[in-house]
Order: sequence, then C-alpha cells, then structure tokens
Amino acid sequence: MASRRVTRPLAGLVTIGLVALLGPGAAWSVDAAQVTGKGTGPQPKGQGLGSKAALAQQSCAENGHTSFGLVGAGPWCVNPWPAGKDNGGSTAAGVTKDSVKVVIYIENEQQVAASTGSQPPVDQTTGKVAPVSDAIRDTVKAFQYAVDKFHTYQTWGRTPTFEIFTATGSDEAAQRADATAIAAKKPFLVFDQTAFASGGAPALASALAAKKIVVASASTTPTIARKQDPYRWAASNDPTAAIPLTAAFVGRSLAGEKAQWAGDKNLQQKTRAFAVIYPTSADFDFTSLQPQLTKYGAPKLATSVGYDPTNTDQAAQQATTYVTKIKDAGATSVILFAPNNVVAPIMSAATKQDYHPEWIFTGYGYQDFDGFARTYDQEQMRHAFGLSVLWPYADPKGVVADGFTWYWGKKQGVLSSIVPAIVGFVYGALHYAGPTLTAQNVRKGYFSAPSTSSLLGQFGYGNTVGMPYPEYALSGTDRALAWWDADTTGIAQAANITGKGLFQYLDNGKRFTLGAMPKSEPKFFDPNGAVFQVPYSMNFPDGVIPQAVPCPDCPSSGGSGSS
Repeated sequence: MASRRVTRPLAGLVTIGLVALLGPGAAWSVDAAQVTGKGTGPQPKGQGLGSKAALAQQSCAENGHTSFGLVGAGPWCVNPWPAGKDNGGSTAAGVTKDSVKVVIYIENEQQVAASTGSQPPVDQTTGKVAPVSDAIRDTVKAFQYAVDKFHTYQTWGRTPTFEIFTATGSDEAAQRADATAIAAKKPFLVFDQTAFASGGAPALASALAAKKIVVASASTTPTIARKQDPYRWAASNDPTAAIPLTAAFVGRSLAGEKAQWAGDKNLQQKTRAFAVIYPTSADFDFTSLQPQLTKYGAPKLATSVGYDPTNTDQAAQQATTYVTKIKDAGATSVILFAPNNVVAPIMSAATKQDYHPEWIFTGYGYQDFDGFARTYDQEQMRHAFGLSVLWPYADPKGVVADGFTWYWGKKQGVLSSIVPAIVGFVYGALHYAGPTLTAQNVRKGYFSAPSTSSLLGQFGYGNTVGMPYPEYALSGTDRALAWWDADTTGIAQAANITGKGLFQYLDNGKRFTLGAMPKSEPKFFDPNGAVFQVPYSMNFPDGVIPQAVPCPDCPSSGGSGSS
C-alpha cells in the first residue's frame, strides 16, 4: 500500500514559533523606527505597536518587547488596556467581550500510530507519554499566567478558550465532514495540529476558511493564503521560499564554476550542470524554478525528476530510475528539494551506479537535520553542501529560554515540542489584532509587526522578510550555508542528539536572505571558520543572554502558579 506519511519532526522547533513573533535577535534597544520598519503594514486601530504608551509600560523591556521566561523575549509591546474598557464585544463569530473560542484539530489514534512526524507529549512527572489534550491544558496555563502576571500578551480583555476536536479520518471526505462539525461550534480560530505530524488537513483548512473561520494549517502556501485571505495561515515554515532562495544561491554563488566538490574527478573538471529533484505537489511551484534560476544567472537545467510527496515509498522504489536519468543527462550537481526519506534511497542508488556528483541541499523538508543526514549514504554525503534552514547547536547550559519550562520546570507539566507553537500563534494573533478582533485585524496585526532575526533565523509575516510575495508563514525565509562533515562527532543542530557526522556552518551560522546570497562561491569544506556549535549568547544581538524573569510562585519554583 502506498505511504502517505509526511515527515515533519522538527516543525515545533522552527515554525510558528519561538512561541510568539518574538525572535531573540530583536534589537536590544528600540525606537519608533524599528517598530515601523521595512515592509511593515498599517496597524489595526488601537493596537499601538511601538507607541509611547506601549513602550512606557513597566511590562515593556528596553528592546520594545514584553518578557516571557527571559526579559524582552515576548512579542513587541502594544498599547495598554485598562480592565473593563469597551473592546467592541462580539466583533466576530466566536468572539465576545470576555472570550475567544479556539478549536485545536488533533490526530486520532490511527493517525498517531502511523505518524513519523513528531514526538508525543510527555508527562514530566512520570516520564510517560501523555495525551495532546493534557499538553494543551498545561501550555495554556503557562501562557495565561504570563498574561495575568507579566502582561506578556495583550488580549484586550478577552481570554481564549480552547476546545479539542479529534479527526475522524484523514481522507478528504472525513476532513470535509470534520470541517462542517467544527464550523457548527462557531469558533473564531482553528489550528490544525495534524500539520506537525501527518502533513495537515488541506480539505478541512480550505472548507473552514471558506466559512470565514481563521485557520492555521501546514497545507497553506502563499498562493493559497492569498486566495483565502485573511482566513488562511501556515502552520509550518514556507516550503515555497526554498525555490527563490535556492535559485539565488545557485545562480549567484555556484553557476559558471567547476563542480569542484563532486566525488568523481571527471565531474570535477566540468562546469556545473544542474539537475533537480522536486515534489510534484500543488504547494511546490516547479514551473517557477527555471525562470528564477535564469534571473540569477544559472544555466538551463540539465534535467529534472519529480516525485509524488504523498507516496514516498514509491519514490524510494524509483530511486534507481531517477539516478539513471540524472546521470545520463550529464549533471554534475544535483539540487535536492526532497525530505530525508527520498534523499536516502537516491543517494544509495547513486553509489550503486558509481555516480558521485555534488549534492546541493536546499533545507527542504528539514533534509539538513544532522539526525537524518547520518542515515544517508556517507560516501555521497562527503560531497553534500548548500543551504540549511537549521542552525549550529547552541548549548543553553541551564538557561531557561522557553515559557513552558520557565513556568513548569522540568519535573512537572505535560511537555510537547509543538503545542507551545500552537498556543503562541493564538495569543500572538490576539495580541497584534488590537481590541477589535476580526480576521482582517489578525492579518493586519501580524503584517504590522517587524521581522526579527537571530542565529535561529528570520521570523516575520507579510512583506517584512523580503520575499517576492506576502508571507503567511512565520519562518523559512532565510538560510545558512553549510557542508557535511562525515568524520566529526558532535551534537545535532536543533536537538540534543550526539552522533558521528554533522553539518559545519560557515561564518558562525550567518543567515542569508533572498537579496543577500553570496556573489561568489563560498568556502565549503574548509574547516577554518566553520562551526557546528556556537555559544548560546549568539542567539542575542549583543552577545549577552538577557536576565531570567523571576517566577517565585510558578510550579518550577514550588509555587501553585496562581497570579
């Protein structure tokens, strides 16, 4: 039977995230120009991001952000809101003057069993697997405590209420039936949690947005979001961004040069000829790739191979055919828009055919995760380099930078790697929308907030991140430069997993946006200046880790958590 699994194990680390639109790389001092920066749109009425009243609040740190775990690690500061002030009441379906109804769509037991995409929640008290519902409950407690005690998020007098809806199935008919049932509950916002583990529910998301319900799902591309604006948001990083970023990198940094990193001496003497492996799905606009390559000075592709992303078992079975086509086309360098379970069999097939090209990584599908790359054919991986959506490992050494651990500690609460991102999106939407909560103001609010950058990447919506279209995904719009080191043992980026083999990052993991790709070939495979681990302080713009926010009445400190 064909496999329909989609591998997204790192989604909770780099998607809607860092818990909110915060970005630890935000400037550590702020002025009005920084909060009305490049690409930012008009603010919703009453929001007041960067206003004198916003910045003057005791809850607003020097960098213009609120605090969550660390000082200044929350979202951008917005206007204060006195208790009892009129917020317009029922400004939209699912909204009252006191509450906002949110539904989180989660996987059923069969989907969980079949998923390869995320780790299940863990009860930190017992060490045992726990239901997603428990993780949502405990994560919401941490967020709401931060709201009540430290005004981390401005919810304008309203409190979000979360309801869980378990999927009845994964096929289109089940998704549409579920959408009808959810719509009957009249929520303001729905978050498709299945996005992180099984690729999302596109039919459900489309149907909900058509009913004018705000929905976040992994199945959302910029094109889809524009068509269903302002109701569609992405619950994963932007896969579409890989196309212009890769085109700029290949055209500006590699084209016209010898394939010096190929594993075959004959190929090394040839000017680069590029092949591409890509997904034949609606959310990947392959037809736009060649024009963009041409725009940046790259030659016409030698050949291309498309695979069905919903049937990666079939792609693995056809790996030999794919490699034969690429080899016969004379490609010296293979551009990989493919996840780990497609990359691995293709590299193995290349070795069997004695074909040793350059392998150009794009960061697509987290193919560049060390944990995945260690499972690829290491003979081929010695010739792998390119773009990484991830970053060098930075050891926190006891620093508690996330709101969940700040509140619960490491021995209480049900911890999930993805639920804080879900809850963070909801609270962030309310925060930036201003007192009049509507779908239009959620969009306007998120688009009005400046992007932020750090070692972990660029984070932002709308036109703030330099893409040639409005962005509805928080991340995925920049890359670091990296090459594979098969011989060094170290800790995997983005995860505390030690093993042999890791990506080495150029320039201490410097990030490159679309307009900033190098105009000459970077120094790949040069150990001088390459790193796989950096100090944790590099997450912050001035190289100084901000102070922790004291939380004496949190469970992490033995308190009850009451505000």
